[in-house]
Amino acid sequence: MKKTALALLSGATLLLAGSAFAREVKVGTECTNPPFNYRTASGELTGFDVDIAREIGKREGFELQFVCQAFEGLIPALTARKFDLILASLSITEARQKSIDFSIPYRGSTGRFVGLKTSTLEPLTADGQPNPKALDGKVVGMIRASTYDRYFTEQFPGVQISRYENYETLLLDLVSGRVDLIMAGPIKMEDFLAEERGKGFKYIGPELESIKYFGPGVGVGLRKNEAELQGKVNDALKAMFADGTFKKINQKYWKFTVLPSVWTN
Repeated sequence: MKKTALALLSGATLLLAGSAFAREVKVGTECTNPPFNYRTASGELTGFDVDIAREIGKREGFELQFVCQAFEGLIPALTARKFDLILASLSITEARQKSIDFSIPYRGSTGRFVGLKTSTLEPLTADGQPNPKALDGKVVGMIRASTYDRYFTEQFPGVQISRYENYETLLLDLVSGRVDLIMAGPIKMEDFLAEERGKGFKYIGPELESIKYFGPGVGVGLRKNEAELQGKVNDALKAMFADGTFKKINQKYWKFTVLPSVWTN
């Protein structure tokens, strides 16, 4: 009898150990950044990042709970254990890797300026180098604490920056003329330029690629030293790339692929 009970106990212990992640996993995201993560009119949380998170959860047996958090507070909240993962279009950069770990990249990460079609501003030289003198007296808008914030602050010293908590407010100020240019990701800007309110605007200068500032792409953020969870997230992403699930999610939002070049070359 004692042996039977002991065997049952040992079996239960092994079962629990083997399903360490068959539990609730909290995901931090902005909830205000369409089409990546946002609420519908009925209050349902949706978007590209949300779909990716749910597919990871489905494949790895996670019971997901989403936590809404302003972008600049995502990393501090993750390290404070408010949630377990960040899926919020978070670019993988050296600066961020000092405090958190990342999954493999699942989306490309570059930058572009957008302004009026009538604009003659040239923030970049012909060879794509920063040209801060061209923006004397101008105001450039961007998301606070984003990779674009760091890039612009360091590469355009002295140029006035207007920082925003979310893209909707940023775009409203561009349309109303409160800022002369904005800097953001081209995936986000493609959507804006296709809208009625975006018809009077265009890209200003070439697309910017910089591993130093924008990293190799967007990844899932995790706390340091959580290798098992990181491995499960990476396995789920690789499987999604391989079996076409990622492509289906991608095509739900865009006609072009958003995979980073590391997976498309």
